Amino acid sequence: MCIALAYTSSTESNPRKPDVSKKLEPTLLLELKPSQRLKRLLVVMHMLALGSSIANALPVAVKLALLTGICMHLWFSNKRLKSGQHKIKHTEALGWEVSDGNDFEPVQIMDSTVITVFAIFLHFNRNAQKQSVLIVNDALSEDDYRRLIVRLKTTDKK
Repeated sequence: MCIALAYTSSTESNPRKPDVSKKLEPTLLLELKPSQRLKRLLVVMHMLALGSSIANALPVAVKLALLTGICMHLWFSNKRLKSGQHKIKHTEALGWEVSDGNDFEPVQIMDSTVITVFAIFLHFNRNAQKQSVLIVNDALSEDDYRRLIVRLKTTDKK
C-alpha cells in the first residue's frame, strides 16, 4: 500500500488570500530642513579663513579685500543654506524623485552616493545632469534618516 502526498501552496488552495511574500514598501517622503551642524561647520571654516588672511604677510589693502570676500561668501552661503528646500520621495511604482521647491522630478541615484552615519552625499542624475545633495543627519529626524539609509541600500538605483 502506497500513500501519495501532494503539496499545494496556501495561495493555490485559497485564491482569495493575498500573497504576503511580496511586501510593498510604503511611500518615503522626506523634507530636508536646514542643518545646524553644517551651519556651525561653515562658520568655523570661515573664521579660520579670516584668521589666516589676517595673519598673512600681504599688504593691508589685499587683507581687507580678502576679509570682505570671506565675509560676503559666509553671508551668501548661510542664506543659501536657509533657503534650500529639498524633498526626496521614493515609491515602488515611480522610483526616486527629488524636488527643490517645485514639482517632483524623477532621478536616478548614482553608485557614487556615499552613505555614512553622519552624512549622505547623494549623487543623482536629473535630466541628464549630474547633481548632488549633502544630507547631514540632523537635517532629518533620527527615524527618517535611518529609513533613508535603509531605502538607499535596499532599492534599485532607478
